[in-house]
Amino acid sequence: MGATIRDIAEKTGVSITTISQILNGKGSRFSEATRNKVFQTAKDLAYKPNFFAKNMVTNRTNTIGMIVPEVTDPFFSQMVKGAEDYLNAHDYMILLCNSSQDSTREDLYVEELLHRAVDGLIIASPNILASNVFAQLEALHKPYILLDRKRHHREEGNIFIDDYEGGYMATEHLLSLGHTKIGIITSDDSFYSVEERLQGYQAALKDHGITGSPMWIMEGDQTMPGGYIASKKLLETAEITALFVTNDQMAVGAYRAALELGITIPDDLSIIGFDDIELAEYMAPTLTTIRQPIYDIGKTAAKYLLKAIQNPTEKMPNKKMPLDLIARQSTKKRLAK
Repeated sequence: MGATIRDIAEKTGVSITTISQILNGKGSRFSEATRNKVFQTAKDLAYKPNFFAKNMVTNRTNTIGMIVPEVTDPFFSQMVKGAEDYLNAHDYMILLCNSSQDSTREDLYVEELLHRAVDGLIIASPNILASNVFAQLEALHKPYILLDRKRHHREEGNIFIDDYEGGYMATEHLLSLGHTKIGIITSDDSFYSVEERLQGYQAALKDHGITGSPMWIMEGDQTMPGGYIASKKLLETAEITALFVTNDQMAVGAYRAALELGITIPDDLSIIGFDDIELAEYMAPTLTTIRQPIYDIGKTAAKYLLKAIQNPTEKMPNKKMPLDLIARQSTKKRLAK
C-alpha cells in the first residue's frame, strides 16, 4: 500500500491539515522550512495523492476522452500521439475509444465517457455528426473539440483542413507534369472530407479545360485492401497516366495493383496520395502526397481543450491547419508521345 498523508505527518511532526494544504498548493502561509520538509518527506516516501480524493476537491479527473474511427489507421494513431504527448506533459490522461466507424458504438462511448466524468472530449468521427450527442455535451457544459469537421456548423472548437483545397492541389500537381488523363480513388459519401477532395479534383480538371470521365473515378473504403481493389478495377478499365488516391493507405494498395498489372510507377503511372503518413516516405518509389499536419492536429486539439477546461467562460477558436505538397518519386513529368 502506498504512503499516506498520515505517514508524512508521523515522519515530520506536522499536522495532517497543514500537510494537505501544502501538497495542494495552498501552503504559502507556512514557513519555507516547513514546506520543504513536507515536500522532501513526500518524495522520500514516494507519496502519491489519492486520485478520488483529489477529484472531490478539484472537481476534475484529469482525464480526456478521445474517440477515433479506427485506431489502427496510421493517420489516427499519429493524431492520438500528438494529443497524448501534450496531455501527458500537463498531467492529463487519455481514455481512448475506437469506434470502428460504428455510429451506435460512438454514442455509447460518449455516454460512458461522460459517466466516467472526463473533463472534456476530442471527437474525430464522420458518423457522430448524425447523432444527438452534441446537445448532450452542451447541456452538461462539457467542453469538446471536433477534428476535421468543417461541415459541422459550430462557432468554436473545430480543427480542420480544407479538403477541397487539398484535392485541387493534388490534381494541379499532376496537371503541371503534363498529365491530362487523371484517375481518382475516392470513397462513398459517408466520408464527406473525401467527397470534398473529389470536388477539388473535378474543379482543377475543369479549370484546365479537361472533361473528366466517370470511368476515371473509383470508390475504395479508405484501407489498403480497399485501395488495391479499387485501383485494380480502375487501371483495368480506364486509360490514365496519373492517379490521385485520396488517402495514403489506399495509395499503398494502388502500388500493389500496379505491380500486379505490370505498370511501373512513375514511368507508366504517376501516383499522388493524401495525408503523408510515416509509411509514405519509405515506399518504393517514395510517395508524393498532400501533407496534413497529423501530429499537430492532435496536439492543437489537446491544447485548445485544456485551455477550455481551465477557462470555461472563454470561447474556443476554430483552427484551419495548413496543407503542403510533398513531391517525391511517385510522380513524374509525362513525356510527349
